[in-house]
Amino acid sequence: MLFAATGKTIHNLLIMGTTDMHQYIMPYDYMGDKPNESIGLAKVFTLIEQVRNENPNTLLFDTGDFIQGSLVGDYEADVNPLKGFDFQTIVRAYNYIGYDAVSVGNHDVTDFGLEFFDRAKSNSIFPWVSANIRLADDPKGFLTDPYVILDREVDGIPIKVAVIGFTPPQIMSWGRRHLEGNVFTQTIVEQAQKFIPVLEDQADLVIAVAHTGISTDEITSYDAQENAAYYLAQVEGIDAMILGHQHSHFPGDFADIEGIENDKGLIYGVPTVLPGSWGSHLGVIDLKLAYDWDTGEWEVLDGSANLVPVTDEVITHPLLAELVADKHEATIEYVRTPIGWTDTEITSYFSRIMDNPVTQIINEAQIWWAEREFAGSEYEWLPVLSAAAPFIAGRQGPSYFTHVQGDISIGSITDIYIYPNTVYVAKLNGEQIKDWLEAAASNFNQIDPSSAEPQHVVNYDFREYNFDVIEGIEYVYDITKPSGQRLVSATFGGNPLDESMEFLVVTNNYRGSGGGNFPHVADNVVLATTEINREAIIKYIQYIGEVDPVPTNNWKILPVDTPGPLLYRSSPEGAGYIERNAIRGIEFLEVDEAGWGIYEVNLVELSEYLEESTLQEVN
Repeated sequence: MLFAATGKTIHNLLIMGTTDMHQYIMPYDYMGDKPNESIGLAKVFTLIEQVRNENPNTLLFDTGDFIQGSLVGDYEADVNPLKGFDFQTIVRAYNYIGYDAVSVGNHDVTDFGLEFFDRAKSNSIFPWVSANIRLADDPKGFLTDPYVILDREVDGIPIKVAVIGFTPPQIMSWGRRHLEGNVFTQTIVEQAQKFIPVLEDQADLVIAVAHTGISTDEITSYDAQENAAYYLAQVEGIDAMILGHQHSHFPGDFADIEGIENDKGLIYGVPTVLPGSWGSHLGVIDLKLAYDWDTGEWEVLDGSANLVPVTDEVITHPLLAELVADKHEATIEYVRTPIGWTDTEITSYFSRIMDNPVTQIINEAQIWWAEREFAGSEYEWLPVLSAAAPFIAGRQGPSYFTHVQGDISIGSITDIYIYPNTVYVAKLNGEQIKDWLEAAASNFNQIDPSSAEPQHVVNYDFREYNFDVIEGIEYVYDITKPSGQRLVSATFGGNPLDESMEFLVVTNNYRGSGGGNFPHVADNVVLATTEINREAIIKYIQYIGEVDPVPTNNWKILPVDTPGPLLYRSSPEGAGYIERNAIRGIEFLEVDEAGWGIYEVNLVELSEYLEESTLQEVN
């Protein structure tokens, strides 16, 4: 506490934030069945205690997506479901750590349903908040409190802290099967503009704990509605923001943007943290406050924000490890359950530039499932196609890629298909499928065929889980063309796709409910199941025993020969994969400063290699 000549005292309040924990409590990669010392709530708790021990005035918040994610969540929801008054393990951990409030993340309500969410909410000793999820049967009511007013003290002086939460409004599409008829959503900025002035009158500080990221697209765009923080910061009256959803980092990932100061962690002057995912970072906002002893009012003088990373040197908190030990060990035992075998390297290293074993095995399994599901039905006569994306293909960094070979376990399946989606099937005609493929082609950058400058083939801002590969047809992309014009050929049985052709397309509830903003799919769903896609893959592998998902190379990039190099970034481990499989047209160059493997792509040579590989497979 510092005294100022004005009759005011100066104080510091540290606001800590976490997000997108996704049930990663221990520093363990369940998919790879190995420790990962750069993640985990148990390590973040060590950082939290360090901050608390060094500072008398602290608050702790989380922006959601924490009751779903790792196989611990799946184990509690589907494998060995919780019963009676059982607590989710991570809720027990959050209670123990002592969170002041959390907001509702999209996965908290879309993946396992509202009953699973209600269990978490009722077992929490901290409040949940979201100001833009309302009840369908009571439009003035909310799924949770829209905000809470916390009565706290700073250096012994009472202070009222308003905490308001927000959730991506697109949950109504992503979780339609759970949410439709139960809740509805409103836009984040719209609700903030209504509530913030009210909170300013009721509290000394207003903190937005928002499960939303940062987009500078037009405010009405899909992405800015989902990742609304850039515009949320411009709503007058917010003193600090803790963000989530994007699995990105701020300060850090967003630079040279009007209104954003990376050095101090400010968005339009509001101290802000976006602390990664899976317990990779602790966000810390430092607010400098003045208290006027004459008026009894608080004033924010300054603020800054930073991220504290989880590293090998950060110890796993022993008390939290003890708290979750039984569930952690049970999950590992489940992960190691064997189901099959493969000699094929099932990898996603080059899944965004060529057909690959990851989407191949998913699509084979989904077609196998659908042919049995629709046998004897009114749709039996329709050809079955399948859509799948390479879900683990670099989003979390250069080590975030699928690699499965040899024994296939339950954990291996999660490495192939990370999300607990359920099977949806749409009935579409050939023209509608072409629109689907065109939307997926946003995966690529537009290549200038005359440029001598290096050009990256892939648009890394486009999420890999939206790069659908559709099996059962053949198609070609021309990436020298602009987005919306890249599909230059699409055939079925040698005939061009057209409106007269009808198909069943197996996908998942995310795509089938509008996720990714793909055209036609959500409007033409003919079967929405509760069958988990991963379970369909497990059953397929158990049925086959030994699988060999060699890519059919049914899709290709049209060869283009450019004066300058075409580049692609992936795991450095991809270099060995190229060598072992004698792949031509992709050459490893170097590992960059961020740890990415940088490769040069010769599309002419790659196309020749794929053609030869396809012929060999057929013969």
